[in-house]
Amino acid sequence: MTTTNTLIQSPNTIEYYDLSKHVHPKCKGFSGAVFDGRYVYLIPMNNGSIQGQVTRFDTDGDFKNPKCWSFFDTTTLNPGSKGFINGTFDGRYIYFAPYINGQHFGQVTRYDTKKDFTASDSWTFFNTTQMNPNSKGFISCVFDGRYVYFVPYQLDMKTCHGQVTRYDTHEDFQTESSWDFFDMTDLHPAYKGYHAALFDGRFIYFIPYISDIDPLTYNGNFIQLDTHSNFLNTNSWSCFNTADLFPKSVGFIGGTFDGQYLYFAPYHNGESRYGQVVRYNTHTSFNNPQSWDAFDTTIIHENSRGFFSAIFDGRFIYFVPHCRGENLYHGQITRYDTKGSFTSVKSWKIFDTESLDEYNKGFIAGVFDGKHIYFAPYETEANKHSGQIVRFSVKAQSIFSKSKKLQDM
Repeated sequence: MTTTNTLIQSPNTIEYYDLSKHVHPKCKGFSGAVFDGRYVYLIPMNNGSIQGQVTRFDTDGDFKNPKCWSFFDTTTLNPGSKGFINGTFDGRYIYFAPYINGQHFGQVTRYDTKKDFTASDSWTFFNTTQMNPNSKGFISCVFDGRYVYFVPYQLDMKTCHGQVTRYDTHEDFQTESSWDFFDMTDLHPAYKGYHAALFDGRFIYFIPYISDIDPLTYNGNFIQLDTHSNFLNTNSWSCFNTADLFPKSVGFIGGTFDGQYLYFAPYHNGESRYGQVVRYNTHTSFNNPQSWDAFDTTIIHENSRGFFSAIFDGRFIYFVPHCRGENLYHGQITRYDTKGSFTSVKSWKIFDTESLDEYNKGFIAGVFDGKHIYFAPYETEANKHSGQIVRFSVKAQSIFSKSKKLQDM
C-alpha cells in the first residue's frame, strides 16, 4: 500500500550543487563521505574511470561557493591510490578503504587532518597485501576508539571473502606488526561478502550483503565482534542470520546506530530492491530473536526501497536512496522518527529530492556534520557518474511529507 502525501517545502533548507560543473570536472562518482569536525570529505570511486580525487568542503563556508570546496588527487603521490569505498575518521586521520584500482587491492590511504590538505607529506600509504594476500577488496571501515577495521567484500569479481583486516592506531601505520587479520570464514564458509560495519561502543557489527557471486547468493549473516575480547579468538565472534527470522531478510548495505538500536539498510533481497529495514536492540542479547524487529518501508511508499546506508542526526534516521530497480536510480529519502514506534507508519515520512531536480538521485552513503545531512552522489544512470551533492538542514523537517493516517501495524 502506498500512502498519499502533501509535500511541504521550506525555502533555503535543502540545497544541491553540481561539483563537476562548479568545482572541477572530475569531482563526481563518490562512494561515501567522512566528517572530521569541520570538513566533509567525499570518498572517490569512479568518475568515468577509477579515480582518487578526494573532494573536501569547508562547513564553515557557503555550500554553493566554489572557494569553499577543494580537491586533491591521491594518484599524484601514488598511482595505485584510487578506487575507494567509504572511509572512517579516528580523531586525527582519515582512512580510505581500498576496493578496486584496476584490480582488487589492499593499499590503505591515510590523510593527516592536522596538515595541509594538498601537501604531499599529509598523505601516507600502506599495502596490507604484503603481509597477507587476501587483505584486499574492502567495503568501508570502522573505528572503535583504538582500532580501525576494514570490512571484507571481494578478492576479485568472482570471489567474496571474509578476512577482516585490523589496524592498531596506537602503533606506526607503516609497520607490519601494527596490523592483524581474522578470516570470518573460519567460523563458517558463508561468513563473507560484507558491506560496511557499525560500532556500538563495545561490539563491531559486520553487515551482510553477498556471500557468493556464482550463483549469486544474498546474505543475512550478521557478525558481532566483542572488542573487549581477543580479536584472533573465535569465541569473540558471534552470528545471527536475520533470514531465519524475517523472510528474505538479506542483502543489506550499511546502516547507523542511535545509541540503543542498530538500523540496517535494505538493498536487494535476491529478487528485487526492497525496503525491509531490520533493527537490533543492543541492550539485549545478539542471539535472541526478540532483540530484532523489522519494518517494510514500501508500506509508506512503493519507491521507498533500494537504500545505500543510513544516517542518524540525534533524533531521526535517514535512509540513503540509491536505486529502486535495474537502472532506476532515485532520490527519495525515507525518514524514521526514533521517538515513535518503529513498526507504526506514523513514525515514517519521505521526501523525494528528485522532485527538485532530476539529477538528485543515485546516492551512496552520506554524513551528518551537526547541522546538515549530506548525500554523496555516485551515478544517475548506469555508468553516468554524478557530482550533484544534496544537503539539507536538519531543522527543515517540514520538507518531509506527512503520510495519511493508517492503523499501526
